[in-house]
Amino acid sequence: MKILRSTVLFLFIALAATAFFGCESTTGPDQVDGAVVSLSIQGTRPAILAKAFAADSVVLPVSDASNVQIGTLVLTDARVVLESIELESDDEVEGEDLELDFPGPYVVDLIANTVTPSLDTITIEPGVYTQIELELDKIEGDEEDDYGYQLVDSSDALFDHSIYLAGRYSGETAGGQVSDVPFIMSFDMSEEFELSTVDTATGVADSSVGFSVDDGVINPIIIAFRLLKWFDFSNTETNSDGLDFNSLVVAQDTSGAAIILLDENAEGVNEVIRE
Repeated sequence: MKILRSTVLFLFIALAATAFFGCESTTGPDQVDGAVVSLSIQGTRPAILAKAFAADSVVLPVSDASNVQIGTLVLTDARVVLESIELESDDEVEGEDLELDFPGPYVVDLIANTVTPSLDTITIEPGVYTQIELELDKIEGDEEDDYGYQLVDSSDALFDHSIYLAGRYSGETAGGQVSDVPFIMSFDMSEEFELSTVDTATGVADSSVGFSVDDGVINPIIIAFRLLKWFDFSNTETNSDGLDFNSLVVAQDTSGAAIILLDENAEGVNEVIRE
């Protein structure tokens, strides 16, 4: 079941999290007592490119506004922090709305496809659930993992951020062609966004359609970040100004080496590209 956001809350998530979830009940040996939900979060990658590179990286083509590939980005780190995940329903039980909370925060590694702390299966009321709400928030240091340790160390690049991407870029820039230049992009934003089922007849997100969580089976739900869409600048919905990624300006680090740094200190065209 494909899911699109119901509204464009901010550009990066609109581009990065054009997401879908699937809900397919299992039967037979997996039959259980009650309606059990198994939730997973992952990043999807181009299948053809994935075969040629190591499992610890993701290779993404970078396209300009006219849908011409102008470069390649090899991501070696792609993590997001979800403060909470909630399934919502218009149905009621004893006057209360049906909902399922996965309180976080969770660090989602979109390359390794892992979630820390782990997502436990939860038994909930069966019914039709209409939306998934995700809350993005930055790591502040008091969060814990499965074992009670600090979730993200203060020395980790993800610390004090909600999104962190790192890798190397080869392709066009404002200063000309570059090869294998370090790339870092980060955000400390706190935002909520919702995923709603797409009506197959109209192609429009419709929160009244929903998906069924059935009794007596395990209901697996997958939230997938479609990494291939992240650096596709030909999407007019998320790039209405027709901006091109190859307009970015390559900076220098403290040693004088080239670096592409799209963080909270980005200025000019780099700030706009980051947004």
